[in-house]
Amino acid sequence: MSRTLTSALRGFGRSSWMAALLLVVSCASPPKAGLAPGSTAASAAPSEPLPQLARQHHVCAAAVAVIRQRELQSVTTASGCDPALQVPPDSVFQAASLSKPVFAYAVLKLVQQGRLALDAPVLQYPPQGYRHAFNPLHPELATQSDVVTDPRLGAVTVRMLLQHTAGLPNWASGPLRFEGTPGERWSYSGEGYVLLQRAVESVMQRPLDEVMQALVFTPLGMGLSSYRWTPRIGDHLLPGTKANGAPRKQVLMNQPVAAYSLYTTGDDYARFVIAWLRDPALQAMTAESPVNVDARLNLAWGLGWGLETSADGAGTRFWQWGNNPGYRAFVLAVPASGDALVLLTNSDAGLKLVEPLVRSHLPGEYKVLRSPFLSAGVLDTLCEVLRVCL
Repeated sequence: MSRTLTSALRGFGRSSWMAALLLVVSCASPPKAGLAPGSTAASAAPSEPLPQLARQHHVCAAAVAVIRQRELQSVTTASGCDPALQVPPDSVFQAASLSKPVFAYAVLKLVQQGRLALDAPVLQYPPQGYRHAFNPLHPELATQSDVVTDPRLGAVTVRMLLQHTAGLPNWASGPLRFEGTPGERWSYSGEGYVLLQRAVESVMQRPLDEVMQALVFTPLGMGLSSYRWTPRIGDHLLPGTKANGAPRKQVLMNQPVAAYSLYTTGDDYARFVIAWLRDPALQAMTAESPVNVDARLNLAWGLGWGLETSADGAGTRFWQWGNNPGYRAFVLAVPASGDALVLLTNSDAGLKLVEPLVRSHLPGEYKVLRSPFLSAGVLDTLCEVLRVCL
């Protein structure tokens, strides 16, 4: 961020900082990560191997899983540090918001089982109503909380929470306040996923990490995945780093949060994507009620995934990006071909690898690559300055 913008923001309150930075996000130019000098987005797919890309962008550790025709083709790891970091295939990363599609998978399984209803008011599930933690980004501060009494909460449904139309903020640092009318428009909300998490925990009568273990991780063989830190996760976890490769202060997520606390490996996350690609019923549910996000780029949101409708008749593509302090991640899946790419990194610069990797491994044009969601610089500012990590 420029000194001028920083000085201007110092005079704002926290909510005004947020508004100003989100305005910057909405106007940000799309990144041109990984393009060779003189090349353009329409050039032939770049051929740089992952190690070269990691070194170029100072990404200390990266894992890339490539899926072809619903089968795992490869999991590649690399380090761009000097000296290089050892990145074994079973390295664990924070998946950040790639947590959301995995949680949504479990929610839709419960819908199929009749234990949740997409259009039911979410408040019918937690018997004591919803107690909101003042700062969900720091679950250890759970004693600072309030019971949400806003009558609009009664209109919020499971579907709205999955598709980010509940009218809730991304994150609150105090009492939870609505920012819009439920069901009116799309507005990305981690808070909404925490509310849905409480409903799932009430239905299952178990904490989220146990629910996910039973519904997803054990059935899919995801042996190194968890929504909270454990000693076994710690044995394989790569520490997060800044965009220049310098170490970041490590924050261990001891409490499960559906929106962002997933720890996983490239192989494990690929197992989830493959299971989802092999389940046309869940794909249909995911895409059945899209809400507009960016009509210019054909971007919408479904139940747990971002959607892109291809202009060439290749069907709907599904995507999600992730942004935690010291970690960046991305997933893109194409059901029509059964192909997908998963990127996990332990670097604030990790999103710079997305465009060259997608162009290398997934044929076709993807407008999501031009989206401000992947404008790493602005998202870094949100995460670094306001701790609004997506």
